[in-house]
Amino acid sequence: MRWTKFTGFLVCMMLFAAPSVFAEGKYGSKEEAQAMAEKAAALYKTEGTKAFAQFQDKGGPFFNKDLYVFVIDKDGVFLAHGTKPALVGKNSIALKDANGFEFMKAFIAVKDSGWVDYKWGDPTDNNKVKDKSSYIIRVGNDVVGVGYYKN
Repeated sequence: MRWTKFTGFLVCMMLFAAPSVFAEGKYGSKEEAQAMAEKAAALYKTEGTKAFAQFQDKGGPFFNKDLYVFVIDKDGVFLAHGTKPALVGKNSIALKDANGFEFMKAFIAVKDSGWVDYKWGDPTDNNKVKDKSSYIIRVGNDVVGVGYYKN
C-alpha cells in the first residue's frame, strides 16, 4: 500500500479531531444546556415544587453528561440542585467565581432569560477553573438554570 501525502493528512486530521470527539461525550453543549433549562422551567411552571424531585433524580431526564438543573429563589437560596442536594435550603448569594464575580447575584438579576458567564472549577477535571456559562430562566420570583463548560 502506498503512503501518500493525502493519506498522511487524513491520519493527522483524525488524530487532532479525536480529543474533541472524546470531550463531546463528557460535556454538554450550549444548546443542550439551554434546551434542558427550558424544559425544566416549563415543568416548574406547571408542576411547581413537585418538579424538584425530577431535577434531582440522577437517572432522570434532567441529567445529561455534566449538565444538571438548579433552582434559586430571589434571596439566593437553593430550592433544588441536581448534583448537590445538600445545598438545598442554603443561601448562596455571596458565592463568587475565581475572579471575584458575584455570579449568583447575576443569576437573580436576569429579567426573563439569558446567559451568565463566570469561571468555575470543573469537578471532572480536578476542579481546574474553566469558563462556564449558565442559561437562566426566571419563573416567578425564582430562577431555573443549567450551566455548561465552554471547552
